[in-house]
Amino acid sequence: MANDKTDNLTGIAAAAALIVLTAWLVLVLWLAFHTGANEQQWARLNSVLGSVEAVAFAAAGALFGTTVQKQRVQESKEQAEKAENRAAAAEHKASANAQAAANGEALAAAVKTHAGTRASFEVAEEFRGSSRGREPHDDLVALAERLFPD
Repeated sequence: MANDKTDNLTGIAAAAALIVLTAWLVLVLWLAFHTGANEQQWARLNSVLGSVEAVAFAAAGALFGTTVQKQRVQESKEQAEKAENRAAAAEHKASANAQAAANGEALAAAVKTHAGTRASFEVAEEFRGSSRGREPHDDLVALAERLFPD
């Protein structure tokens, strides 16, 4: 896993987020221990707290969000790599199947050609009066013609 600068908040952004979170925590603790203020002061302090709290939660979201996002990105990269590997394997298998089909067609053509040559020879032998009967590779010729018709 590469450590890019885009993986986490860095520099000024991270420092600002930590400062805002610290300021919010200090303000909350200060308010918890200074309960003697009058109602007008509490209203003002509550307003300040609400503003700082909104920014602090955004900062916390940025800090924690980059961690979660980094994990998701890593999982996505792993899934993409697996998909690429499966695609490469399928492409290799398809190429092997295409080669096997081409080899089968070439074999069928060779058997048919040999059968045609042999048939011409058998016609000549029959004309002379000698016949050998059915040859064992006649079945191969029939199979080639059945599997790969012209």
